[in-house]
Amino acid sequence: MRIAKGGNTFCYPENIDREMRRLFAALADRKYFQGLGADDFAAEATHFLTDLNAIHPFREGNGRTQLSFLMLLADQAGHPLQLERLDPKEILDAIIKSFGGNEAPLLAVLKRLVG
Repeated sequence: MRIAKGGNTFCYPENIDREMRRLFAALADRKYFQGLGADDFAAEATHFLTDLNAIHPFREGNGRTQLSFLMLLADQAGHPLQLERLDPKEILDAIIKSFGGNEAPLLAVLKRLVG
């Protein structure tokens, strides 16, 4: 089954395994963004989340799963998220824009969450 939302088609199911392996291998190569300053962490996390969202491995719950993973990743990298600063609508809009190629809004959200 192909997954699409709002006219956007996500990774085809037959490619999900390969793309997830590629994405997480790159994350491991970058040492899970450990040792980066807050702005660099936010930039790397923005690219990572943009790719992860495009792979879209779950029919429902991607946003919650991505945020949970980001919380763990940020904490382990020394940049715990300030969730009281999180506006759910703003991050959803930013994720949608990043899928269309505009990562700036997502970067701004993540900088605020880790800063």
